[in-house]
Amino acid sequence: METIRIHALSRREFLQESALTASLLGLGWTATTAQGNPGKVEPLRIGAIGVGSQGQANLRTVLKVPGVTCVAVCDVFEPNLNAAKRIAQVPDDDAYTDYRKLLERKDIHAVIIATPLPLHAPMTIDALNAGKHVFCEKLMAYTIEDAKEMARTARRTGKVLQIGHSRRSSVSYNHAYELIHSKKVCGRITHIRAQWNRNASWRRTVPQGGRILAWQDYWKDPEHLVNWRLYKRTSQGLMAELGSHQTHVANWFLNEVPSAVCGMAGIDYWKDGREVWDNVQCIFEYPSGVKMIYQSITSNQFDGCSEEFMGDRGTLITIAGDGAKEKGLLYQEPKAETLDWAQYTAKEKGANGKEGLVLNASATKKLTTGAKIGETTLTTSAEDKTSYDLEFHNWAASIREGKPVLCDAIEGLHATVPIIKANEAMARGTRVEIPRHLYEI
Repeated sequence: METIRIHALSRREFLQESALTASLLGLGWTATTAQGNPGKVEPLRIGAIGVGSQGQANLRTVLKVPGVTCVAVCDVFEPNLNAAKRIAQVPDDDAYTDYRKLLERKDIHAVIIATPLPLHAPMTIDALNAGKHVFCEKLMAYTIEDAKEMARTARRTGKVLQIGHSRRSSVSYNHAYELIHSKKVCGRITHIRAQWNRNASWRRTVPQGGRILAWQDYWKDPEHLVNWRLYKRTSQGLMAELGSHQTHVANWFLNEVPSAVCGMAGIDYWKDGREVWDNVQCIFEYPSGVKMIYQSITSNQFDGCSEEFMGDRGTLITIAGDGAKEKGLLYQEPKAETLDWAQYTAKEKGANGKEGLVLNASATKKLTTGAKIGETTLTTSAEDKTSYDLEFHNWAASIREGKPVLCDAIEGLHATVPIIKANEAMARGTRVEIPRHLYEI
């Protein structure tokens, strides 16, 4: 996204705004750190449980946070464990196949859990009860009741539990949220369209000779361990692994949760022995009357990954996923008034030939009083940092400084319930009501 400044900031203004915005985002950074002189940070010693592809990516990312060190890793698959040892630079004695042994260590403050979905709840609950703070990957849990029990345990123990919906820590998405709510750029939102389309099988290559070191009765063979997303016993499918990100965004932007869902799905393209659908299409209904149409397919990547918030004054599109640079676009309705910041931002044509305004924090921040979350770019503090980087900075700040948890257990539960019920609706081929009590703990 092109950055266009309304006028040059003085050095003093820049440092003040960087510090204030970082504080609002829960990063815990200061003007001193923004100048490249790291301030004092409390050491944070972590363990990583589940270090497959996502776990290894999380490990590389969290180790970029100042003061964070990984002192132990855990996995039952030998190639994963060896890779994690290299990334964290830990010796064999600090590599475990039993996560409970890792949790017994008193020198570990927090753990990252990136295991297959059914293991999220038992491992998170055990970690919280052992006095550890937790970052748990999405989907929060395999069942609604498991997600509720995770939330209850976090509340009872007082430990930080953050769920890995990274858009909650995105500067771009926070900016879009602020424009929708403070600036009312879309007017009244009535519909949402969202999709995550890919042209790939979702199947991963099983390493030759890779050994399962523990839990052999649970996994039985490397295929089901490496490709756990493709089998019903261990996966809630495309809705859980992709759709949950976008349902979370819709809930957040609307400040409400779905009350009903219907849809259709099937295994229609990839005839390779998988048990979960290779395409899903559903419609969520919110109490306000907003409808969200959601699609995830694996045979065509057109439109990629995005969410479109459609209101009577405009359509705001947020874009992320699959390596695409996060950005936002606003397409105004003909009857909408001219925005005061439009002259300061770039314009971009979509595939439909319509011209949209590129959402640009620099173009709106000087038209308000003070720096607000999402309206001021973090400049040097966020430079070369993705939302994945920022979510781990936020997690660390919540643990060290008591900053608000961005995507806490309640937000995670609210993203889990619609996914489970959507899968139920598509399996049954009928509309399914989502009673309010399912969102409560």
